[in-house]
This record gives sequence, C-alpha cells and structure tokens, in this order.
Amino acid sequence: MTSKDEQSRRLPAVMDSKQAAEYLGVSYGRLRNLIWLGLGPKSFSFGKRDRRFRVSDLDAFIAAKVGDVPAEPVVKRRPGRPRKGRTDFVVIMAVGVAAVAIGVVWLIVAAFGH
Repeated sequence: MTSKDEQSRRLPAVMDSKQAAEYLGVSYGRLRNLIWLGLGPKSFSFGKRDRRFRVSDLDAFIAAKVGDVPAEPVVKRRPGRPRKGRTDFVVIMAVGVAAVAIGVVWLIVAAFGH
C-alpha cells in the first residue's frame, strides 16, 4: 500500500496547458508561444482550444533541451488562410472584368430587348 505522500506525488498521464507549463517551469504564455512556433512539446487536442500533453512527451522535450537526447527535426507548418484585409490583385481584376461584362450584357439587353 502506498502512502498519501506518494499518491500526491503521482503525476497524471495527461496534463492541460497550464499544468504542463508549471511542470516545464515556464509561463503559460511562453508555452503557448512555443507551440505556435512549432518548437514546443508534442501535444494533442480534444477540440479547438483544449490542448493536452503526455508527461512522457514533456519529459522528452526537457531531455532534448538539456541535451540528453537529440532533438527531433522541426516540422514546418503549412501556411494557413490569408489574413483578413488582404486581397489578391487577380481577384480584384476578375471582379472588375465580371462587373464590366454584366454591364455590357445589361446594356445590350436594354437596347435590343424592347
């Protein structure tokens, strides 16, 4: 039988972001930045915002930072959707050409339709 001290020292198999940051000894914001940059520990999610970490992955991350084991190669993220407010020149030209074409067709129908 184990004592209460040993039971309290047991770590869960999976931690949320705040627990993982505390375990790693970094702030929650720093951990989020590392993940966003693709430099953080391996993680998985249960939805859009619920990110979880295995303790074994956190230990592997610490070991790679200390130099005990070679670091895994960084996988570059693919670019996401373009940011709002950015418009492509080709799209602007296509909309302009379509507007002119619709205007010409409307004029032809108005002139010869009656």
